[in-house]
Amino acid sequence: MESTPINNNSPVQVSRRILESLTSLAGELVLGRNQLLQGINNSDPAVIETSGQSIDLITSEIQNAIMQTRMQPVASLFESICQKLGDRVILDETGKEIMLDRTILDAIRNPLNALADRFVKFDAGAEIENSNGDKILLKAFQDAGQVNIVLSADRVALSATDIPEHISSAIEELGGAVDLDSIGDKGCAVTIKLPLTLAIIPGQMISIGNEKFAVPQTNLSELLRIQAADTKNKIQKVGEADVIRLRGELLPLLNLSDLLDVEQSYICPESGERKTERRKNLADRRSKKYDADGRVIGIEKIENTQERVKTDRRLNRTGVTNIAIVFAGNYKYGLVVEQFYDSEEIVVKPVGRHLKTCKAYAGATIMGDGKVSLILDILNLAQMVGVATAPESRRLSKKLEADPGLEGKKESLVMFKNMETEYFAASFKHVQRIERFKTADIEKIEDKRIIQYRGNVLRLYEISEIVNAGTLPEKEYREVIVFNVDGRTFGLIVSPPVDILDVHLNVDDGNFDLPGIKGTMNINGHTTLVMDMRQTAQLL
Repeated sequence: MESTPINNNSPVQVSRRILESLTSLAGELVLGRNQLLQGINNSDPAVIETSGQSIDLITSEIQNAIMQTRMQPVASLFESICQKLGDRVILDETGKEIMLDRTILDAIRNPLNALADRFVKFDAGAEIENSNGDKILLKAFQDAGQVNIVLSADRVALSATDIPEHISSAIEELGGAVDLDSIGDKGCAVTIKLPLTLAIIPGQMISIGNEKFAVPQTNLSELLRIQAADTKNKIQKVGEADVIRLRGELLPLLNLSDLLDVEQSYICPESGERKTERRKNLADRRSKKYDADGRVIGIEKIENTQERVKTDRRLNRTGVTNIAIVFAGNYKYGLVVEQFYDSEEIVVKPVGRHLKTCKAYAGATIMGDGKVSLILDILNLAQMVGVATAPESRRLSKKLEADPGLEGKKESLVMFKNMETEYFAASFKHVQRIERFKTADIEKIEDKRIIQYRGNVLRLYEISEIVNAGTLPEKEYREVIVFNVDGRTFGLIVSPPVDILDVHLNVDDGNFDLPGIKGTMNINGHTTLVMDMRQTAQLL
């Protein structure tokens, strides 16, 4: 299947409102520049700071306005399918005005038409007397910074092999993914997940050695920090590969420094110096080892344990392994990195000719300090070393479940902070999603914070509204944990980072008698308040 060529000279319709907004913002930018120059000439720090903040705000508004000129409604994408299939298509009108980058629209047009053809080819509706049996539902909706396009039919039972590789490949090259779900006995739904744009994307910044890289947020599931004491329980060996057990799922681990041949280092906690990382084995040497079929083949032992505690960071409590859980297409794995940094909005630039043959990078971006950081291609990294796909990982996880001593009885907790020294935890089973919202998008009605979320209104709370805790300072973005407790959905505003840990639940309920709090636990050296989410939901 050949992709539709993009005509870079084709006219683009831009609304008068956006043009007027850009003209106005350009004038404000000139004023901000003049103010900044005046502050520099007069050596006035206050003026420099004020003008810098003003230019930062105006730049963000210009960026948003320019991005709107690239966006087009998905309705234009659906027209060709509706024309081809006629009244066999039921178009959900609610999502047709969702905007998508026109570059992505052009690139997805052929794969989407090919997918619609597969639905027609495997349609069993003709064998059913019910006239609605052969209808194909087409809809789009926006979710967590992505656009989801769904084709579904009650009488079409596609399998993964029925979706040709060129369809999946074209979607994955755009940073998207394809999910296949069954509907009843004879139906299915295919969901195509796409980023809103390829020009400016949110990226999680990470590093190895002295090099910084960006992981696209659309490929990021969660961030993990494995303490040295937990290494033997979390990371194991299967054959010659390192794997991590995460909430019942076994995921391959890739060490980014090995993949990119970058020397890994760490900060020595005693001296503060940066030293070369010499350890090659991620799994703790006391961990069980398994063959490729999940059979225990031994336990690595340590000699001279007392001496090694001083030098081996796996045994030293200050040691930590940082893992980004990432996914792309049918692949999901852990990426071992040296450090995590804040997420940033990054401008995607094509890589130079000398890097075209290196499949590890999807592009590059220029950081605020003027340095270039490369954007990792999560799908290609997995394929470069042949890591297991998600279904293969789940199959192996089931084999390892036969070993009762591997994980023990633990409960998954979501860990978060309020203020810098206020640590909280809650049962992960009540967590629906972990989101990041712009503070400007949060509305206040009668002192109640709300935000438009997935077509509904989501009520937001702070910890200080539940227990006696500090009020969070104002920031441009807010991390929100969306809880669903007995059918009631609400958001809790927290301070990052948000982690998920599997721990033996041993709550001390004798220290605090607070509404919504079960008690305290010592987790990773911090006294942590464990929340009772059912009681909390009743209090709110």
